[in-house]
Amino acid sequence: QGIWLTILGPALLAAAMSALAIEQPGVAERVTTGRPGQFKPKASKETEAARRRSALNAQQNEARSGRIADVRRVALEAFLGGESVNDIEAEVEVEDENDEDGDEVADFDMGDAGDAGKKMRRLRRLHRTLFFARQLQMPDWMLEVPSDLSTSWLMLTRPEGERCLLLSDGGRVEVRRKSGFMHERYTDSRLPRGLTILDVVCVEGSVDEDESQQPEAAAMDAAPEADCNMDEANGRGKGRGKGTARGRGRRGRPQGERTYAVCDVIMWGDTELDSATAECRIFWLESRFAELGPRPRRARPLELVPAVAATSDALHDAYYGESTHPKDALVFLNREGHYCMSEPVTPLVLMWRDRRLSRYVVDTPDKKGLMRPERQAVVLELRGGGHLRTADKIIVAQLEGEALEKAQQLDPKNKGRALIRVEVDGVDLVSRRLMGGLQVVAHVPARSRVWPDSWGRIAFQHIHRQNSSEAVSIDDLVQVAAGAAQPAG
Repeated sequence: QGIWLTILGPALLAAAMSALAIEQPGVAERVTTGRPGQFKPKASKETEAARRRSALNAQQNEARSGRIADVRRVALEAFLGGESVNDIEAEVEVEDENDEDGDEVADFDMGDAGDAGKKMRRLRRLHRTLFFARQLQMPDWMLEVPSDLSTSWLMLTRPEGERCLLLSDGGRVEVRRKSGFMHERYTDSRLPRGLTILDVVCVEGSVDEDESQQPEAAAMDAAPEADCNMDEANGRGKGRGKGTARGRGRRGRPQGERTYAVCDVIMWGDTELDSATAECRIFWLESRFAELGPRPRRARPLELVPAVAATSDALHDAYYGESTHPKDALVFLNREGHYCMSEPVTPLVLMWRDRRLSRYVVDTPDKKGLMRPERQAVVLELRGGGHLRTADKIIVAQLEGEALEKAQQLDPKNKGRALIRVEVDGVDLVSRRLMGGLQVVAHVPARSRVWPDSWGRIAFQHIHRQNSSEAVSIDDLVQVAAGAAQPAG
């Protein structure tokens, strides 16, 4: 007996400890939670790397060809039927890929952004503005520095301003805001024949700087009705009554000093580039811009934002060097990544900023970026059972009782899916849950916001609100790019 106890004793003890942990979840939980865990995002290098590999493997699918075909058709319809700038009521029919609601509980229990919902293709009618709003690629926020930063990633310095889609057909240019609403129209004979779609940032010039340079994070939920007003110089407009007024003369020169900083390309002269790698798209843009002639008088300036390898020297220059426009963020593109349309977030494009680089690190209604709200505001998708879900399908909270009833009353027409704005006291980065009493603030209409916040954005905001030392710094980026250190897992 003594021999058997000696052999089996450690195994029996381990089994007993394991059973104790199962019966008392708090025992196992205390290992990873507590004060140290509250400020350290547990998104390890391995987890994030696996997420990026999965995204790369999922790039080649039949849905992409259908999406770009829809974009081509809807864009040309907008040009052909573009007598009215205010195309709020115009609808389009597209193929959409949605996940079913049947896996809500499984998604909640797992707490993961895996393939929780089954995918199905169906025809769906969308407002044209909403369709355009879904085409911009949505980056995630950098919580861990990729170990292959200098070899597998490109970097560009994005200026302050609102992201837009710039569409052109034979020199007729139409610019759509991030909300999908029309920004302006003009002509630019330098652009090629055929459909061209560019991902740009609108950098305003000689107007009120506080208003013009407000970044997309602060302006994303602004009322879109004001976006629909057309410059009189463009020759067309719409009154506030039932009638419309149209100028029949030649379009004049666009008013104001406005520049479009070109960051990426989806299509150029009918050549589809959404399925090309980021490295190929950047090379294509550099080649085409080198061939552009002088700017016509009636065209807006187009400036190509250079994308370079994310080396330590390039990072240092981008962070500390001078820039012609105020800086908003450093954007990192995976070299093998395609342009991701109609998706709420992609891990193949990462954003990073700090207080020195940008004045809008923390979301704030203050146009100068100085005032910090007491509570963190988060936009989430309200799902069945009151579950609140991020863009990357992580259930972070659940509404019950009066809070759920209030949220449902904000948009009674919506059956279980709506975007709502909530305020929270804090964020548990270990369990990926929102902390404190959730206060439902408002319903976010689809015409002003398409996607909820991603978990990366929520965590990034929380870390900087807490002034946590766990925030990725420029030194971390430089060290990893130089190969001198590895980021903490």
